[in-house]
Parts: sequence; structure tokens; C-alpha cells
Amino acid sequence: LANNALPLYFSRPLSRSDYVLARLLTLCGLLSLVTWVPGLLLFGMQAGMAGGSWLRENWHLGAGIVAGFAVWILLVSLVALASSATVKIRVVAGGLVLGFFFVLGGATAMANAVFRSTWASALSPSWATRRLWYAMFDATPPAGPGAGACAAALLCMMLLLLVILERKL
Repeated sequence: LANNALPLYFSRPLSRSDYVLARLLTLCGLLSLVTWVPGLLLFGMQAGMAGGSWLRENWHLGAGIVAGFAVWILLVSLVALASSATVKIRVVAGGLVLGFFFVLGGATAMANAVFRSTWASALSPSWATRRLWYAMFDATPPAGPGAGACAAALLCMMLLLLVILERKL
């Protein structure tokens, strides 16, 4: 590398989309350190203690850990970025993130009680993510919408958050 090549690289201005992508990657990296990395460490310890036959039979658990936490990390990161782009006061943006999960959870519980059904559960981010986890781990799921409906609802939420980010920035 020539001595003048490095300053030229760092002097390029960032576009707004590059800035948002950098913030998203930072959030995803930090959240990975407390979610799927420890989960895979535990999975690896179990595989090491149980032997190769356990790993061959249960490899899908490791894939479920990574995929499930990737969905959760992306959702939480997009909620945080959209709320910070919408509200300029940090404390209010943090409250908006908590409100996103708690208000949607409460609203879906209320809709389920009023209509005596379980279809609204797919609109709760935490319930929908948990339902995806049941499917990834081949566990018996709770009554309610299927994994496909929950995945579609989460995808719609993420796309809506991306639209909010695009409009605000």
C-alpha cells in the first residue's frame, strides 16, 4: 500500500444508507455476542461431551440457534434504528423500543380475548419469534398461527421498519 492510499479511503463521505447499514451491523455484532455466540458455545459443549452421534442427530438445534437469534437480532436492531430515526431524544427512543414489544404483545392478547381466537398472536413480535423457534427446534408448538404465518408477519414488520427508516433518513 502506498502511504497516500489509506487517507484517500477514509476521506470518502458515507451515504445515508451506508451509515444505517454500519449502525445495523454494529448492533447485530454486539447483540450476537450475547445471543447466538453463547448459544453455540453451549451447543458445542454438549456436542463435545455427548459425542459425534449426538451431533449427527441434533445438528438442526445448532442451525436453529443461529437462525432464530438472527431473526430476533435483526428485528430488535431494526426497531432500535427506526425508533432512533423517528424520535431524536434518546430516552424517548428507548421507551419506544420497549413500547413496540409490550404494546403489540398486549394488543394481540386483547384481540385474541375479544375475538376468542389465536390469529392475532402472529402480530406480537415476541410470540411470532417464539413460534418460529418451536418450528426450528421441532418442538410441540402452542395453539395459534403456524410458523409460516408468523414468519410472514415478522417479515412485514421488518419491511415496515425499513420503510420508516428510508422515509426518516
